[in-house]
Amino acid sequence: MILAIKKNERLERGRYRRENDKIIIDVAVKNSRQLFNERDPAPFRERDLDEHFATYILSSVQEFPLKTAMKIRIVIGEASDHSIEQAVIREAIRSHFDYESRLSQTNLRKRLRVGRWFFLIGLATLFACLSMAEFLRSFQPGAKLWAIAREGFVIIGWVAMWRPVEVFLYDWWPLREQKLYLAKIAETEVEVVLE
Repeated sequence: MILAIKKNERLERGRYRRENDKIIIDVAVKNSRQLFNERDPAPFRERDLDEHFATYILSSVQEFPLKTAMKIRIVIGEASDHSIEQAVIREAIRSHFDYESRLSQTNLRKRLRVGRWFFLIGLATLFACLSMAEFLRSFQPGAKLWAIAREGFVIIGWVAMWRPVEVFLYDWWPLREQKLYLAKIAETEVEVVLE
């Protein structure tokens, strides 16, 4: 199974070219308007990128480690297409992914803030449940019903801590990684070629 995954990784990465120790992500379009969201009424400088284009770039970059040097090459098929300047395309890509990176950072901060609230609520619940379990210990030490209730409170208290621990140990990693990839794309060299 592991060999199959590694073999597929090599095949998948084979679709990218290497030039001067940089991985080249090639994107070919008929005209520059295909790079932008056509339904966005804003001028091209402020218009959103096409969702499929942005997703393709992000998923392509995520196939490689963060330290891999990359370059995005956009080939525009219509040589006569001068409707959007090359510098505008570069800036639009940089702006889009910079904005998405900042948005991802905001989401990470929100997740950690919510995690802190979960932690306080979980800690209070744990304290209350362990206190209740200790209180129930004083009732008829040999009775099974009180022992079951005591253990139930202990379990409920520790289960209340599950989500806060999950947030602080695991949930923030994917958000941080996505933020780093988006920031990397914002800083990646973009070459626009008219054919």
